Amino acid sequence: MPSLLRTMALVVAAGFLSSCATTSQNAVAPQLPSLSSVVGGRFVSRVELDHGGLVVAPAPKTRPRVSAATAQALFGAADAVNGTYRFAVLGLGLATVSPHVSAAPPTTAPGTTTTTSLGTGTTSTSSTTTTTITAPTTTTTAAGTGPGSTEATSSTATTPTAPPTSTPSLPRYDSRLAWVGIAWGADCPARAGGARLATRYVAVVIDADTGRSVIAYTSRSSLACTGPVLPPSISAPSELVSVPWVPLGPSNTSVRVTLPACSTYFGWTEVPSPGAATVQVVAREPFDSTCGSHVAGTQTVDDVVPLGNAQAQVQHAKLGPVQGLRTLPGG
Repeated sequence: MPSLLRTMALVVAAGFLSSCATTSQNAVAPQLPSLSSVVGGRFVSRVELDHGGLVVAPAPKTRPRVSAATAQALFGAADAVNGTYRFAVLGLGLATVSPHVSAAPPTTAPGTTTTTSLGTGTTSTSSTTTTTITAPTTTTTAAGTGPGSTEATSSTATTPTAPPTSTPSLPRYDSRLAWVGIAWGADCPARAGGARLATRYVAVVIDADTGRSVIAYTSRSSLACTGPVLPPSISAPSELVSVPWVPLGPSNTSVRVTLPACSTYFGWTEVPSPGAATVQVVAREPFDSTCGSHVAGTQTVDDVVPLGNAQAQVQHAKLGPVQGLRTLPGG
């Protein structure tokens, strides 16, 4: 009888331990990002994209040097997430990016000057203002082009900053304490033709102690509903910042813009405000500078529509990071 009791006790204990192990495994099982992934500014569950391409685990109870407010401003101003998404979260966690994820190709060839034509504006909404941003399309021209005329729909860099001659290696994350912001939404119907939607995730990873070593992670997704499926990739995002500008003359619609070192012109913005229009000129400034220069540049931007005869009533927008990330109501 004592032997039988000991056997039953062992069986019960084994079952209890097995149950605990199963519960523990379920608690740390990776999942796709969701609004419940972050509580109180911290990741509370293990999030994974692309079968380990990006993993964010809950962080220990430590206080980062970069505040949540600063991280939120950096995340919202990253050009990688500029636009409208259905959902977005930001939290502190231990970030790991697989070394097998390739870097995305650069968007601008080295050694060129970029001329930007202003395209159709898109409307964005933040917590305080409604902003219309003229999204640029770019073409490259030979260096040394002079300023354009006031009738031209172009902007020409007068003192361009030379880009790096090679693509620098991107920071690597291996269980590093980081602020991780993730935005996502449905791109298009699944390729099989079902009702399920294909979702693309874009993450911005920021070192929690320095606010530097910023990378953007884009999940595996379709380029378009009929396009090829693209693998996950990482890139070095830039920060969208409002920069100083001055009109070139009375009744003129051209402005001279001061660009931070290593930055490029992105577009001009009209921010509605009580009583008068407010013009904001936006530049892309690298989070982690690699061009080796500390010299600011100037650029002439033409056809800033709110100026002209009414320029005396146009105000200059506040300088600094631009909140480009927007989520839909209820997101």
